[in-house]
Amino acid sequence: MNDFEEQERLYENVIASRYNRDYHSYPIMKNHDRNFASFVAQYYRQGDRVLDLGCGPASLWHLWKELLPSPDFIIGVDISEGMISECQKMYPEDNYNFKVGSALDIPVESGSIDLVIVSSILHHIPDEYLPQVFQEMNRVLDEHGTIVGREPVSQGKLGDQPGWFSGALMSFRHLVYRLTHTREYPEPAIGSYHHAYVPMEFMQILKQFFSPKSLLFRHPISSLVSRCDYPLVEKIVYLLDKSLNHYGGHEFYYVATKNYTDAEDVAYCIQQELLTEFTADQKVEFMALLQKASEILEKELDKN
Repeated sequence: MNDFEEQERLYENVIASRYNRDYHSYPIMKNHDRNFASFVAQYYRQGDRVLDLGCGPASLWHLWKELLPSPDFIIGVDISEGMISECQKMYPEDNYNFKVGSALDIPVESGSIDLVIVSSILHHIPDEYLPQVFQEMNRVLDEHGTIVGREPVSQGKLGDQPGWFSGALMSFRHLVYRLTHTREYPEPAIGSYHHAYVPMEFMQILKQFFSPKSLLFRHPISSLVSRCDYPLVEKIVYLLDKSLNHYGGHEFYYVATKNYTDAEDVAYCIQQELLTEFTADQKVEFMALLQKASEILEKELDKN
């Protein structure tokens, strides 16, 4: 096991018992999980053998159970013994197959998987190891296998807009936290290898091993307040996300296959999507929506 893997294993063991609470229990987080599951469902075919790589404590398995006809069709792999222990506690009688293992050495047979789900785990891996991870995915996938994943964005988020625009977003976030008394959790120290991605750089590495099929950006506003538990705020931030058509999202969804005939066309579309600019008119319209949202929340504060 590499040094970064050992550090990651220890880190995940520390947070395993509270991971689902901290990262998947809040309404906005649950909505993001459902959105991702719906995206995955578009690429699942009846009878596919599924690998949930970096499954954590079975965080999304209640959603995969809706997708799959039988527990025989899915394997969960995670580097942390603590995470796998939590999986087994959650599903003690469902006969699901959970395994301790590394993304660099996936403990399944070659060609035995049709769909690999990769939900926000690759940003835990140093860039120099990504090619090896993609090679391993390629090995375990069937000839026409598919990978579907999501990862956080490091650059190009809506909050990266310069000047008063980002200030307005942060002020809106503070207003939400003031209204809802939202608190963040202290975290154990994580490795310096943890990092979000520049989507195009990520896709260029992926393209060396797979044919990209889709790239979508998601949740530009709701991600800013994902631990908020307040129905009015939830409704407002979803509407703000929709008003932007998710431009400047804090995470991106991607799909790639071992064999896809229109890879060049898709790569061109991806490049054009990444070059899309947030126009001045769109910025003015969104700022007006953000102002209206803030006024609604201020009135809500006055009631409390």
